Amino acid sequence: MPGLELLQAAFFLLLFLAGLHWMSRALARTAGPSTKKLLSRAAGNPWCGFGTGFLATALLQSSSLTTVMVVGLINARVMTMAQGCGVIIGANVGTTITGQLLSFDLHRLAWPFLGLALLMRLLPRVKGNIRRAAAPLAGFAFLLLGLGGLTGTLASLQRFAFFGKALYFAAAAPWKGLLAGIAAAAALQSSSAVVGIALGLAREGLITLPAGVIMVIGADLGTCSTALLASIGMEATARRAAWFHFFYNLISLILALSFYPYLIKLAVISAGTLPRRLANAHLLYNLLGAAILLPLLTPLARFAGLRGKGG
Repeated sequence: MPGLELLQAAFFLLLFLAGLHWMSRALARTAGPSTKKLLSRAAGNPWCGFGTGFLATALLQSSSLTTVMVVGLINARVMTMAQGCGVIIGANVGTTITGQLLSFDLHRLAWPFLGLALLMRLLPRVKGNIRRAAAPLAGFAFLLLGLGGLTGTLASLQRFAFFGKALYFAAAAPWKGLLAGIAAAAALQSSSAVVGIALGLAREGLITLPAGVIMVIGADLGTCSTALLASIGMEATARRAAWFHFFYNLISLILALSFYPYLIKLAVISAGTLPRRLANAHLLYNLLGAAILLPLLTPLARFAGLRGKGG
C-alpha cells in the first residue's frame, strides 16, 4: 500500500531531521560558547574569516546555525561586516562535511553508536567532556537510522507512479531540479537534509548524478531562508549580512551552472560510487564559489554598501 510506505518514509524523514537537529543543537550547547568566541575574534582578513567559518560549521554541522550566529554578532556589533562575510563563505564550504560523512555507507553503525552514547551517558564513572559527547553521538546515530530507513523506503516507493513522476519532474530539466532543491531546503530549513535525501536516492540508483547535483545546488540557495528569517527586526547591517548570504549563494549557483559540464566530469573522476561523486560535486561547487568570490569580497562588499555601520 502506497499510503503505508509514505507514512514510513515520513517517519524516517522525521527521524533523520530530528537526529540532525539533535546533533547540531547538542554540539552547539557543548561548543557554542567557545564557537561564538571564535567567531567574534575572527580577523578582518577575509581568508581568516573563511577558515573560522569553515571550522565552526564543521564543528556545529550546520551552516544555517553558523550564519544565524554571524548575523546576531553583527547585529550586536561584536563582528564587523568584513569579518562576517568571510565567515559566511567559509560556512558554505564547511557544511559539505555533512554530505561527505553521509556519502559513506555508515548506517550499519547506527545501533553501535547509539549503544555507545547510552553507555557514555549512564555509566557513573564517565564524566566531563566524554559524558557531554553522548548527546551529539546519539543524534548522529538517529540521523543514520533515519537515513538508512528512508533509503530503503524510497527504493520501495519507486514502483508507484506518483513517485516516479516526482523524480521525473526534478530530473526533466535543470530549472526543475533547482526548484525542487530550493523548495525542499526552504521547507525543511536545512540543506543538509536535502543532501541526505539526494544521497539516499543516489545510493538506490533512483537519481542520476546531474539531477542530484542540480538539486543540491538548489538546496544551498533554499537554506538562505533561515538567515533571512532570523534577520527580521534586526539592524540594517545584520539584514545586509543575511542578504549577502543569499546573493553569494546565488552567484555561486550561476558559477556552478557556467562550469556545470566540468563539475560533473571532475565528480565522476573523483570517486567510483554515485553517492561519493555527488558529495564530492557538492564540495567542488562550494570550493569554486569560494575560490572565485573570496578574493573579490572587499570590492563586492564596498559596492554593496556592506562596509558601513548602519543602514
